[in-house]
Amino acid sequence: MIGMSRRNFMNYGAAACAALPAMAGASAPPRPSSMVRGVKLGVQTYSYHDVPLDGADHTDVLIDHMRRNGLYSCELFGFQIEPSIFSGTFPPADLCAKPEIGCLPGKGGSDRNPFAWHFQTKTGDAFFKALEKAKAFRLSRPTKYYESIRRRFDDAGMEIYSFNPLIDSFQGPAAAQMSDEEIDAVFYAAKVLGVKAINTSLRMSMLKRVVPFAEKHRLPFGVHGHSMTFDPDEFSTRDTYVKAFALSPWVWANLDIGHYVASGEDPLEFIETFHGRITNLHVKDRKRNSSKNKEDGATVPWGTGDAPIGQVLRLLRDKRYDIPAFIEIEHMGTTTAVGEVRIAYDFCKRELEKKA
Repeated sequence: MIGMSRRNFMNYGAAACAALPAMAGASAPPRPSSMVRGVKLGVQTYSYHDVPLDGADHTDVLIDHMRRNGLYSCELFGFQIEPSIFSGTFPPADLCAKPEIGCLPGKGGSDRNPFAWHFQTKTGDAFFKALEKAKAFRLSRPTKYYESIRRRFDDAGMEIYSFNPLIDSFQGPAAAQMSDEEIDAVFYAAKVLGVKAINTSLRMSMLKRVVPFAEKHRLPFGVHGHSMTFDPDEFSTRDTYVKAFALSPWVWANLDIGHYVASGEDPLEFIETFHGRITNLHVKDRKRNSSKNKEDGATVPWGTGDAPIGQVLRLLRDKRYDIPAFIEIEHMGTTTAVGEVRIAYDFCKRELEKKA
């Protein structure tokens, strides 16, 4: 990165506030932490699949789940606290008895994602009413609402490291309806939440519209990719991220190592080369796609796929890269949402204790 280190970039505007207690002679108690061997571990709150995407404020449930897991940093999944176009309903019990740990293809899940049921949208008039409700909510800039969310996390000793809002994900043709004023409002919400970055899935055509707002608000925007290498407007391969980086120094990568491996790429090389442009990692395991024309690499239990999870974590440890690694559960589980995150957290801790 030109002209500013990664650490300074991510802490832009925060250093003076952090120094105030010391300047005043106060001594604040240390915050609880899920830092392990110098690596900040946390959770993408989407991993808590028992939380419906129904437009309600589920902050207190998320904090409770994180506390039970012993995790103190997160990427906040916007759909768990904001109105959206999703139905917010669980699949019928006769199709999928335990949706919080995953559903089979055709029964709420898909071949790649057993939690596809989360993203079922409302239909007909209800869809457009929901779209307008979400738009009105954003444009109202509900400062006190977001301040309340941030305060509750702060009171719990937890950090909202990054924010994962709706910009054009999962909207299909409706994405074209998102105005510049709405994009600006998303950045406004992120700043009230006090995050260090915005992360979201979107297409290159939409990213070009977002760049001026990232530059205006001086907030890194992390592009989250999948493994649709057959679509040139999607982010998946190394080359697609390089093109994104070229748009602005405020465009970064929210690298999902599972999706990146499924695309046929090497996350270790990417992290070593671009460690100054990564907001945070999503840690999951996937199999590689069978070809460049399919996105069929299954999401699997950690340690059974092609993602080098342990090597990635130890690379962060050994190189002292200031890149948080956030657990994302997207494979069929066996216990509860909180239980699956606990299993993944224990996996990370074991891998970080290994020498190599």
